[in-house]
Amino acid sequence: MKIKILKILWLFVFCLAANNCCVSSDSDRIAERLKSLERTLPLPYHERLDKAVQAYSAKALPDAFVVSEPFLDSALSQHGMPKEMKYLPLALSGMRTDYANNDRCGVWSLPSLVAMHYGMAVDDKRDERFAIRTSTQAALSYLNDLHQQYGDWWYAILAYTNSPNALHHAIDRNGEDLQLWDFDEGHLLPNTSIIANLMACVYAYEGVERPAIKNTHIVEPVERPKPVKTADSTLTQVTKPVEKQTQPSTTSASKKSSSTNASTTKYKVKKGDTLSRIASKHHVTVNDLKRWNKLKNDKIREGQTLIIKK
Repeated sequence: MKIKILKILWLFVFCLAANNCCVSSDSDRIAERLKSLERTLPLPYHERLDKAVQAYSAKALPDAFVVSEPFLDSALSQHGMPKEMKYLPLALSGMRTDYANNDRCGVWSLPSLVAMHYGMAVDDKRDERFAIRTSTQAALSYLNDLHQQYGDWWYAILAYTNSPNALHHAIDRNGEDLQLWDFDEGHLLPNTSIIANLMACVYAYEGVERPAIKNTHIVEPVERPKPVKTADSTLTQVTKPVEKQTQPSTTSASKKSSSTNASTTKYKVKKGDTLSRIASKHHVTVNDLKRWNKLKNDKIREGQTLIIKK
């Protein structure tokens, strides 16, 4: 009897070890592929990625994405943005041209106020958020402005998906030393699933052969379709537009920021600080910090004193 029990225990331990080995192998494979695909956009592995990777790997690329990909590549190149960002509409809306969830619509899941801020028509009959070309230009302009504000592409994506105010509050409440996956683990924002979804899209589709399709024309509907809410959607936060950032020295905004009426404070750089985190904490832009402190690049050192004007 004892021998039989020992055999059962041995088999249980063996199966458990084999299962752990398999899980570890899958995790290592995902982490290695993400590392090989990493270019401008950081792709740090986390175990929370596993389910998203499995889900997207089982899906075929939507025809709308395959048709639009050359245009998306060209638009990203013109804006000087990471090419991995072409998968963002896929992660946001599944690349559905009829996507609508609360105030967010179109493949880029643009809120109405943001769309109108970037010159798009949004009313009861006409909504240019459902036109891929027009919405892409507005979305990329918005993301570029957010990147100028934060100096970090993932912060720009989180602000885009939630709102700049939500991101500011999350950083203020939880400190400046947050890592990317801290937002998801701690549920610090209304929608953090975009982190896993975007990385999973890059993992599943980057470098993969595209299917052949007959219709290669980008459909550009602008009439407002009947709203369709996806079952797995978590995009419920309305994003407020940010003020469009401009280059210093020639704009009235720049002159105002350098005015003698502006209050000036000094900030001593702490261990782990980056310009983007300091800028986010003080609600200024990275470009402003660099201009005020005559910095030629984003490098700062612990103990360094920075000037901040408000």
